[in-house]
Formats: sequence, structure tokens, C-alpha cells
Amino acid sequence: MKSFKLTINEEEIIAASDRIVSVFIGAGNLPQDNYIHIGGMDSDSYNLTWLDRRLEIGDRIKVEVYETNRISSLKERTPSDRNELKVKYYNLKKELEEKGLI
Repeated sequence: MKSFKLTINEEEIIAASDRIVSVFIGAGNLPQDNYIHIGGMDSDSYNLTWLDRRLEIGDRIKVEVYETNRISSLKERTPSDRNELKVKYYNLKKELEEKGLI
């Protein structure tokens, strides 16, 4: 299966799914802008997370597209319920409209 093999400093993570895996790397002027997130979604619509953390100056990151049947353990696997997301969206929209922000 196609995957990402990431080495962050000395730590190795192999991330793969039967649907999609993404790697997000951000760098900016504020501490919260410097981060890495390795996640995705599986065919059962679960959100997958292998890594979600801040980056420090000097961190070394290597990303490879990799073919393997072995993946690293997940940090988190949470359901993605479309109906629940719609309810949250409409509640937030109503709150923002009441405050005159949208």
C-alpha cells in the first residue's frame, strides 16, 4: 500500500490508509505557526492522526512516498459524523450571526 514514511529528527513514522493520508507542515513567525500534522481518513470515515505537534528550530524532516504493508501506531482515530458536523456548523453560524460577525 502507498504510504508516507517520515523521519523527524530520529523518529520514524509510516502513515498509510485505505483512503487518504496527508502531511501538513507549517512555518511562520508565531510559535503556533510551526507545526507538523500527519493524518488522514479511512474508508469508514474515521479521522486518523499519527502525529500533531509543534516544530522547533533545527528539526529535520524527511518525507518519502513509500510502499509498505506496515504502518505506525495511530495516536488517534475518531469518527467523522457528517450530521454532527452539520449541527455544529449551523450552531456556530447562528452564534456568529447573533454577534454580527457574519
